[in-house]
Amino acid sequence: MLITLLVFPASAESRRWLPNPSKSVASFDATHQLGDFSGRAEGVTGEFQADTADLRTAITGVARVRVASLRTGDESRDRDMRKVLDADRFPEIRFTIGSVEPSFNVVTAAADTLLTVKGGLSLRGVERSVTFLARIRLRDDRIWVRGESRIRLTDFGIAPPSRLFFRVGDQVTISFDLTLEPSN
Repeated sequence: MLITLLVFPASAESRRWLPNPSKSVASFDATHQLGDFSGRAEGVTGEFQADTADLRTAITGVARVRVASLRTGDESRDRDMRKVLDADRFPEIRFTIGSVEPSFNVVTAAADTLLTVKGGLSLRGVERSVTFLARIRLRDDRIWVRGESRIRLTDFGIAPPSRLFFRVGDQVTISFDLTLEPSN
């Protein structure tokens, strides 16, 4: 359902970046005949390697979200979601960056740089290729990056769950909003 998220380059000026857990969120939007709903997880973790002055270099990284941290605002639905995602056996959702295509070769504070981030999303023990359309910008000595994609639950071996005889839609929009801080 969710996900999470981004990639960065490795070069002579490459830095290690970590998500600030209190300012980093992964979320999803799902459809249901009795009313669409959203969920979110704060506390995204991971690690990225990037050179903000030269995005042409290889970007690497992984983002992780604990399934147990996903909340929709409905405790019953949250329990059902954790059961469907088999949170006991697969406690995290992970996105590992494979490649990044930037619209510009640098990240600045003046304007967003658009990114196409491709990688592997692991959900309930199944990994599939996912492409996020994202934007990135410098904010003080931090990186802000936000992106989204659409996935199909059935691609991950998940039968869309039912509530009151109606199924949740197979397509789910997943997104991330991360604040990355340099690591010493």
